[in-house]
Amino acid sequence: MLRAGLIGCGRIGSEFDDDPKRKMISTHAGAYSAVDETKLVAACDLDEKKLKKCGKKWGIVSLYGDYEEMLKRERLDIVSICTWSSTHLEIIKKAVDSRIRAIFCEKPIANKLKDADEIIQLCRQKNVILQVNHSRRFDELHQDIKAFIDGGRLGRIQQVSFHYTAGIANTGSHMFDLLRFVFGEVEWVQGIYSRNKSSNSEDPNIDGNLRFKSGIFCTVQACDVQSFLLFEMDCIGAKGRLKITHNGFDLEFYKVGESRIYSGYKELFKTPSPIIPDISKEFMINAVKHLSKCVEETKKPICSGEDGRASLELICAFHESAGSDGLKVKLPLKDSDIEIKSR
Repeated sequence: MLRAGLIGCGRIGSEFDDDPKRKMISTHAGAYSAVDETKLVAACDLDEKKLKKCGKKWGIVSLYGDYEEMLKRERLDIVSICTWSSTHLEIIKKAVDSRIRAIFCEKPIANKLKDADEIIQLCRQKNVILQVNHSRRFDELHQDIKAFIDGGRLGRIQQVSFHYTAGIANTGSHMFDLLRFVFGEVEWVQGIYSRNKSSNSEDPNIDGNLRFKSGIFCTVQACDVQSFLLFEMDCIGAKGRLKITHNGFDLEFYKVGESRIYSGYKELFKTPSPIIPDISKEFMINAVKHLSKCVEETKKPICSGEDGRASLELICAFHESAGSDGLKVKLPLKDSDIEIKSR
């Protein structure tokens, strides 16, 4: 059994599982406690109240206010880092020197590209497996969608659009990772600051465009999270249309058929989806199971440090473009002074 430690007992660390409406495990602490291959043996937080609450909820005996002390005293195989992105590099520097086998890092991987590069290099040098929590990669529905599109079931992809809320770094990090996961690497982006504000003034909403190296084009449009939560992708191909709705819990499918009102034309008709969504949505449990397998088999995770960096690079590129009034920014970025601020 792999011994796991938690740094950061806030929302994604532990508190999301206090929400009575959430029917699935939604935190690192909850996932380690639910997976047979792991045991959550220690937790750390600067906030003593959060720390004690987490310890009581999950039955964690060893609680620390200093993560360095936790890393020294506990013989950990895995550590989850659930703190602000600006702290990730310094924590990982200490973690890789503690003979840890794997790190499960929250997104965004870092607040600067140069920090992300250093994190990846440190883990590589110390042979530490690094997994970033872009959670949809661990969901069977999103994996099936990728396979469906890769297999040509939608035909040639004509247009993609994405709607999101709650900041280009916060929710945008998930959006960019999902787009890369399904459609591949991005060639260039354009962005403008959205008139629909983010709830975090330091993490603005940005509208814009992406062109993938495959030639596929995608529009990105932000809405105000104070009105509603939104995370939806709409993909239109020559053979049909596929929409991820309800924040990834539902799927709509449209098939091409002969028009009922115009001779010589075809239209899109909503039909039962050939992909059946799994309503359990155990993102976190799947992620911990996957990381445990990666540790045992010494293999790279489905969402690696490089994937985390690529998402951060797109966030920075959108900031670069929006800050230049929509100037086209080509990837890869050679360098960027952008420092993101995501909660």
